[in-house]
Amino acid sequence: MTGTSPDPMPVLKEDSEISVLALVSVLLRWRRTIVVLVLASGAAGLATGLLTTRVYRSSATFLPQVSEGSASGLALVASQFGIRVPSGGGWGPAVYVELLRSRALLDPIAQDTVVVAEQGGRRVAVMDLLHVEGSTDALRADGAVRALGAIATSREVRALGAVEVAVTTRWPSVSLALADRLVRGVSEFNIATRKSQAAAERQFVEAQAGEAERALREAEDRLQTFLQGNRDISSPQLRFEYDRLQRQVAFRQQVYTVLVQDREEARIREVRDTPVITVLEAPRLPLVSEPHRSVLRGLVGGLLGGMLGTLIAFLAQAISGAQREQNDDAREFFRLVSEATPRFLRRWVTGGSRDGGERDTSAPARPTMLERGRRG
Repeated sequence: MTGTSPDPMPVLKEDSEISVLALVSVLLRWRRTIVVLVLASGAAGLATGLLTTRVYRSSATFLPQVSEGSASGLALVASQFGIRVPSGGGWGPAVYVELLRSRALLDPIAQDTVVVAEQGGRRVAVMDLLHVEGSTDALRADGAVRALGAIATSREVRALGAVEVAVTTRWPSVSLALADRLVRGVSEFNIATRKSQAAAERQFVEAQAGEAERALREAEDRLQTFLQGNRDISSPQLRFEYDRLQRQVAFRQQVYTVLVQDREEARIREVRDTPVITVLEAPRLPLVSEPHRSVLRGLVGGLLGGMLGTLIAFLAQAISGAQREQNDDAREFFRLVSEATPRFLRRWVTGGSRDGGERDTSAPARPTMLERGRRG
């Protein structure tokens, strides 16, 4: 057999070239629609950026302080018996980030008032500034907390181990006031929490110190009774008993001394009002509004418009090809499309009559959307 089988590679290459040319032809055929959608979407995105209300952002950064002081005396005593008692360290940045989003911190601020310098120094309720509405006070309060949480953001600065809080509103003075109140609210909440913990610890330590004092008195009484009944303790048995009672007294004395020290430290922490956060960057009055990014919005809008136009072009091309084939599946599909299409759009989209039937051949044919795309 002298004939050779044809090489499939040129056929694949030719099919590939035809496919690329067909795709480009579809885009060129629908170029007007695509360009119109790109320009319209880009203009809409640009207009959105230009017409957006100016907002001002005020931010602050603070560093949580680690709990000062060494391990408690009770932990030192427990360590002598091989018991490990974890020491109470300071809260980490992640805790403060969640605290700034909590209702416990936002609710008092949401129900307060602020001075709006841009409105002639008028004092306005935060609820009114945030346009919170509700049929009851409880609903308004809940809406105010949600609205305040939407304009106040917080994040952890991992490089510093700090926390950044920012407030964005339409008024520079309001952004500054709310950011300052959030920082002060964190400090006040921290102080109140530490005082509450110190009070609970003081009550616990006081009870333990009372028990330790009674145990010490009992050990001292046993030692005193032993010495009164045994004036001569030179014998080995009496000497051993004396050493044992003396060790009990020394141990009870050590426990009691440590608990008394812890009680005094807890009392000091209970009345201490020093801040437990260090403000690295205090809130400042914003002088320049946040960028609108109008150009970026226009580019994104144009890109989305181009994608939509391309999708419409290929979808219309697929529908046009299916119409030319006119098989059973295509007829069923176009019948369903005709039924789902509003009457005033049926002629424009499918070219059929208003009632969904076949096109009237006696009347002049009006070009459908698909035909206009092929001609375009």
